[in-house]
Amino acid sequence: MEDTFLESTWESIEPSLHIILGDDKNSSLDSLMYTNTYTKVYNYCTASSKRSHRNSIGGGSNSNSTVRLVGSDLYERIKEFLKDYLLNAKQRDNESFVQYYIRSWQRYLIGSKRLNDVMDYLNRYWVTKERSSGHRDVYDIFSLCLLSWRDYKFHPNLSILMNEIMEQIQFNRQGVATTIKDLDIAIKSFVLLGFDANDLKKQNLSVYINDFEKRFLTDTHNFYALESAHYINANGVVNYINKALQRIDEEMKNLEDLNDHTRKPLNDVLNNVLIQDHQEKIRNELPNLLDQERYDDIKKVNILLKRVPLTLPPLLEVFQKYIENQGAEEIVQFKKKADEEFNLLNESYLSSINNSANKSSKVKVKKPIGSIDPNLYIKSLLKVYKQYKTVVQVSFDNNAAFTKALDSASQKFINYNIIATPTSRSKSKTPELLAKYCDEYLRGKSDDMNIDEIITIFKFLEDKESFEIWYRRCLSKRLLFNNSSPEDEENEELIIQRLKTANSVEYTNKITNMFNDIRVSKNLGVAYKDLVSKKSIDSKECVGDLEPKILDTASWGSIFRNNNESFILPAELIPTEELFTRLYKERHNGRQLNWVWNRSKIEIKANISKPGKPPYLFTVSLFQYAILSCFQEEDSLSAAYLLEKTALPAEVFKNHMVPFIKNKLIIQNPSGEKNLLKSTTMFTIVTEYTSKKLKVNFSAVKQVDARTEDKETNEEIERRKHELLKAGIVRIMKARKHLKHENLITEVYQIIDRFKPTVSEIKKAIEVLLDEQYLARDDDGTGYNYLS
Repeated sequence: MEDTFLESTWESIEPSLHIILGDDKNSSLDSLMYTNTYTKVYNYCTASSKRSHRNSIGGGSNSNSTVRLVGSDLYERIKEFLKDYLLNAKQRDNESFVQYYIRSWQRYLIGSKRLNDVMDYLNRYWVTKERSSGHRDVYDIFSLCLLSWRDYKFHPNLSILMNEIMEQIQFNRQGVATTIKDLDIAIKSFVLLGFDANDLKKQNLSVYINDFEKRFLTDTHNFYALESAHYINANGVVNYINKALQRIDEEMKNLEDLNDHTRKPLNDVLNNVLIQDHQEKIRNELPNLLDQERYDDIKKVNILLKRVPLTLPPLLEVFQKYIENQGAEEIVQFKKKADEEFNLLNESYLSSINNSANKSSKVKVKKPIGSIDPNLYIKSLLKVYKQYKTVVQVSFDNNAAFTKALDSASQKFINYNIIATPTSRSKSKTPELLAKYCDEYLRGKSDDMNIDEIITIFKFLEDKESFEIWYRRCLSKRLLFNNSSPEDEENEELIIQRLKTANSVEYTNKITNMFNDIRVSKNLGVAYKDLVSKKSIDSKECVGDLEPKILDTASWGSIFRNNNESFILPAELIPTEELFTRLYKERHNGRQLNWVWNRSKIEIKANISKPGKPPYLFTVSLFQYAILSCFQEEDSLSAAYLLEKTALPAEVFKNHMVPFIKNKLIIQNPSGEKNLLKSTTMFTIVTEYTSKKLKVNFSAVKQVDARTEDKETNEEIERRKHELLKAGIVRIMKARKHLKHENLITEVYQIIDRFKPTVSEIKKAIEVLLDEQYLARDDDGTGYNYLS
């Protein structure tokens, strides 16, 4: 009876199933047919279950009273029906297989969902019970439809389907128009045909990955491998970069038709075949693009290569090396131009000498020390840095890695170039030239200088210790001899603050102390003037307008090293010295006051002008004043007398006498430089001096040869570095107690950040500490012990 009921039920619903899934006539399923089919399935399942239940009771069975669900026979019939339906479905004569696949799949997918709804009772009761009992080979009707499609339509035709899908994708990449639409429907079918037998609601991409994605990625790789190799050779790197970016953009848009799982492997394929395989050619094009300032194209290089992070380090190396070369070349050209200008000036000078009246005199022209203009030199360094800083900002989006590469390259060409280090063993002159640039800026010699430029170069200096010493040397001259305005003082303070920020507070302690000394000196000067103004007995013979500079030896001592020439202070100035010394010691008991006479200047009123003319105001050094004061009683004096009266060394006397002779205040007899120091040479002061200016400055004395000053500064730098190295080594050894030689060298490099010491400098400092018994060699002679 059950078989009869099944047959009658099946005969009544089978025609509807054809219509549901789609027949050749494309018949429509009306609501009545849909409802009738659902009802017949429901009636079969419920009636058969009840009948089975009654038979079980009438037969005397001991089974429980639950209803036994029926549906396996109907499920098998549907399964066979789906097989026959799919095997009998035929492709039309005028369509390709992929067209047929898309058309039939779309209709079948709709029908499968409707069939699943019609069989809802079978799904909810019988299928659910079977699956809960562990029968994982039983599926809901929708999944059964998909499984049947996979077994009878998909797998048997997979090869031709994939061939035609990939053919359409290739046509699309080549821009070939096709009649195939909705290709994504075929591709998405691969996703639906994957099953997780344990959880039918869970997506399983096994079919999509194995049957579509692997083939798609392989064909994609092969297509772009051929295209990219041909394109880059035929059209050049720049055009290829545009093409590669275009292709990547197109493929990313086409990802909308694919499953999201394909995104990463497709990205990897594109990155490998379009970028990594051609990275060397792309990278090597960067110098050409930089030469031509094609910053937009450089940006595209960055956009392309940063998709593959491993390609960036080699690009950074190319970028950094290029900047280093450009910086070095810029300084080469700058030096070449500077030398040419110097030669032209030199030739012009020689020509003017030869054309002068005194053609017989021999003029020896020497190239001046420091012929490199610090301003122009620093500007040349900044020009390169600023240019490629713009490249980093515009083309590399301020990427930290490229900023670091720029900084490394800038540090290289700023510290090492044909001017800074003319030989491989030279100490860099950039710190010195930057300090002189600061000096020119603070003296207001050029309007195109600014503090930001100073700090920019400063942060790249490897030898900041040398810069500080040179800066202090220049600062000392500004503080001692310049009448600075409030604006100048503000600029000085601003630079100090910026240097502190860029390095450390300790770095500028000495510089700050120098400013403090000048401030204290002004206060002492005011106190001295107040004392003199009282016109007490012991102060009436003193100079009233005194501007003392009281300088701390710790900050200024190295600047005034070897500046204590022998000298007899003129008698009229002794009361001034004594009064100020007494005032200072009253305020600072226990301190020692040493006078540095060769740095002093005096303004004197000279009543040697023509009758009716106002007196001259001379600015002279203290040594010059001592010479002039000798002429108070006599108009003519011998060199021997003047040397004895002033007690000046011969060379110092000569340097301070020359300005008087050149400006015709004193007449030398016999004349000539070779006679200047002869004891019998006579010097006569003029009784009527003639000058276009009422204020005449004689104090521009060549205090020390530039070569000597450079030598003294470099000696101070070496002493300071040596002391820093010794202090660093002691600090390390005090903490470690014992270290091997190599380990000590390594740790010294780590803690010394003010300059880069050489191995020989470190060894020298170690040897000194051994001699001074701060360290001792260990037993095997390969390390050192700290001696407390």
